[in-house]
Amino acid sequence: MRRVERDTLIIGSDIGGFPINGANVESEDAMSIRYQAACASIVGVLMCGLGVLHAQTKTAPAFWITETIEVRDQAAFLNAIKAVPPTVQAHGGRYVALGGKIVPGVGSPPKRITIIQFDSLEKAQAWFNDPAAVAARTEALKHATVRDYTVEGLAK
Repeated sequence: MRRVERDTLIIGSDIGGFPINGANVESEDAMSIRYQAACASIVGVLMCGLGVLHAQTKTAPAFWITETIEVRDQAAFLNAIKAVPPTVQAHGGRYVALGGKIVPGVGSPPKRITIIQFDSLEKAQAWFNDPAAVAARTEALKHATVRDYTVEGLAK
């Protein structure tokens, strides 16, 4: 009779090559290792697949850009645009550029530029169509000539 010991614990023995009490330590260990490796491989493949799916579902940010071409009444214009920031915040937008120094490239630069970032083009459009934002822009347009547009950015 052969005794197989592991960590000083008697796992089992066999008679004539047949295990007693179903103990076949060598094949059970090999099966356990293969099973663990297979499970780890499956988990790895699933994690990579989910990562790719997650990356594919990320939305691109959007940027609303306004170029102030001409200001007819500076004080009234600045007063009118005070109503805009609360509407931007309500839609999750954040200012990237607000006024600031403009260094000309090709063509003549605007008097002022504003860039607002939103999480998606849909959120930017929802803000643009919000009645409070429309009212604020309408008031500002009484005192300045602007050009504005929304640009979809690159998904991260």
